[in-house]
Amino acid sequence: MSTANNGSTGAFSFNNISLGGRIGGTRGVLKMNNVGLAWKSEAGRSETIQSSEIEAAGWTRMTPKIYQLNLKMKGGASVKFDGFREPDNETLKQFFKENYDIELDNIELSTRGVNFSMVKVNGSIVSFTGSNQKTLFEFPISEISQSIINLSNKNELTMEFHHDSTLDEEDESLVEVRLYNPFSKSLKEDEDNTEDPVKDFQDALLRKSDISQVGKRIAVLENIQLVTPRGRCDVEMYPTFLRLHGKTHDYKVIYNTISKLFQLPKQDQANMYFVISLDPPVRQGKTKYDHLVIQLPKNQEASVELNLTDEAQEKYKDKLSPTMDGTFYVIVRRILTSLTGKNIIVPGNFQSANQFNSIKCSLKANEGDLYPLERSFFFIYKPPTYIKFTDIDFIEFSRAPTSVTGRNAPSSRNFDLGITLKNQTNIQFTNILKEEYENLHNFIQSKGIKVAKQEQAAPMRMLVDEDDSDDDDYEPDEDEESSDDDDAAESSSESSSEEEKKTKKKQKKN
Repeated sequence: MSTANNGSTGAFSFNNISLGGRIGGTRGVLKMNNVGLAWKSEAGRSETIQSSEIEAAGWTRMTPKIYQLNLKMKGGASVKFDGFREPDNETLKQFFKENYDIELDNIELSTRGVNFSMVKVNGSIVSFTGSNQKTLFEFPISEISQSIINLSNKNELTMEFHHDSTLDEEDESLVEVRLYNPFSKSLKEDEDNTEDPVKDFQDALLRKSDISQVGKRIAVLENIQLVTPRGRCDVEMYPTFLRLHGKTHDYKVIYNTISKLFQLPKQDQANMYFVISLDPPVRQGKTKYDHLVIQLPKNQEASVELNLTDEAQEKYKDKLSPTMDGTFYVIVRRILTSLTGKNIIVPGNFQSANQFNSIKCSLKANEGDLYPLERSFFFIYKPPTYIKFTDIDFIEFSRAPTSVTGRNAPSSRNFDLGITLKNQTNIQFTNILKEEYENLHNFIQSKGIKVAKQEQAAPMRMLVDEDDSDDDDYEPDEDEESSDDDDAAESSSESSSEEEKKTKKKQKKN
């Protein structure tokens, strides 16, 4: 319930007010005086509005008991506050008139049960209106994280929204809106008509989001290869976010949602991986991507023009310049680290048998590269998997070239690496070449990670293997064949010694 307190200074305070018109949004306290409004949530998020920025104010009934204050800002933006009660209307109407000289207008929403409407981009707001010209619902473009045209149905557009990190686990929020235009098909069948309403609407969203209080575009990197999710896109960089724009998908990544950056050399020595780790992840339909993996050529020279304001040049004077010349991936690294404020993680001292920073292996049925880093493992590419050393309970090697109970373990060209996390999750990396065992084992021990002994893990399975599915691939070398002969000779000598003992016992009895 909201409460209003009128003090001697003419200031008011309303409790249990949420920001942005979100369902289940985080509640906070809204304070207002003749200077402006200030809202602060219980989680610490805040919003401040100067009275000179307000152009109009509206009062909307959202539910039978809950009302919304809608402030239209100069420039087209809109700020909403939910959680008011009906008695607050007179208080707010009088306050806005006396302090801001603004009338508090009543705004009626369309409550008809319809699934068809007109959608428009009004300034920085996406608005849906019914046939009676009343608003069905609306939301700010800044809330859109990506827009996607359905590959199998070009008449359908999906808009996904940013995750609100201030929400509690039990809170609800809008995550996706899917639109369908039934008229696109008939327009496309007309050869003389080149209109594409769905694509035009998506382009309008992009144009409006570019100028909606986000600053000018700093740089554009064209035709960049994405490994995860797969495809090619243009990377547009802004002061507070970057946008990955492909033919059908459009991802918006706010810099403060980037948790880590990785630069990992590919074994082909011709390309470099850049990994952007996200929290929360971006979504594509029902699929979530915690890591975006970009592949860049290692030896490509380039010149990149940056649109830097005087303020930006002063801020990044030791890192960025209006013209960046040099190796392309190095330029991209400098731009990413400068704009995001994140350090980039690179491989440490680990070297494979072939002097690479990674080893070839498979995760489930997908082949990729496992990078043993200084504080974590990272697997590329499907799916990109990040494992912190502090989350590992123990590691177990299977089919490794070690000895068991005094005998040579069954030989194999490959071995497996099993990682058990403290939450009991098990991650199995398979088909690692046996030449990598010594370097990998020594590296893991140097990091103080517990390694389960193979004798303790499954001694009988190593001595007696009932599954002969690998036997077709097994080819013993000369040393193994000679060791088999030695075992046979040892067995023969043991049998002869037993016969000698029995003969001596018979002689004593006689």
